[in-house]
Amino acid sequence: MFSLRAPLKTGVLTACAAACLAVAAPAAAQDPTFETFRNVCIAGDGDAAKAASVVEGDGGWMTLDPAMFGSDAPFENLKAWMKPEGAGFNLVMTGDLSEPMDGMGGMEMNMAVCAVGAQPGDAAAVEAEVKRFTGASAPAPDMDTPEFRGYVVGIENGQPVPVDPNITTEGLGARMMTGEVRLLMVGDQGGVTMVMYMEPKVQ
Repeated sequence: MFSLRAPLKTGVLTACAAACLAVAAPAAAQDPTFETFRNVCIAGDGDAAKAASVVEGDGGWMTLDPAMFGSDAPFENLKAWMKPEGAGFNLVMTGDLSEPMDGMGGMEMNMAVCAVGAQPGDAAAVEAEVKRFTGASAPAPDMDTPEFRGYVVGIENGQPVPVDPNITTEGLGARMMTGEVRLLMVGDQGGVTMVMYMEPKVQ
């Protein structure tokens, strides 16, 4: 339906590692990645301002200058924060992403994105939580790649509602255009476990 880009390029990982080394990491256990994702992204329905309020009110997060990502910035209007955790780090990013929709005459899927990453992390455990939240047993059609899997969930009255697992690609595209579904992507890239909450908007 549309192409999935890997959000983290080498420059992003290098920038996070450099920022992590510049700060003395506290001796504390790493927070579960999905719980951070639930509190920062799901609770605010992916809203960038709400995510920023949660992160900045939590303490321990350092703001990353979007310029440090250079041409490797994963999203437009990028905002990013990092918290050292032991020998690794947690990462929060918000922004906007546009992807072409296959067979839709040049239409693009524009998505508001709220993402959480962790190094080290457990991608399989996070994906199990994503499946529980969405009620899906497998990735959506055309959203299963070696690096990332996409799961779709309906949102009604602020609550997750499972989407028919037998939905066709065309039917899924139509549901996305209603603004009543969200896309959760999860995977591992370069040793960083990532989970993303996306609100699709077709233009």
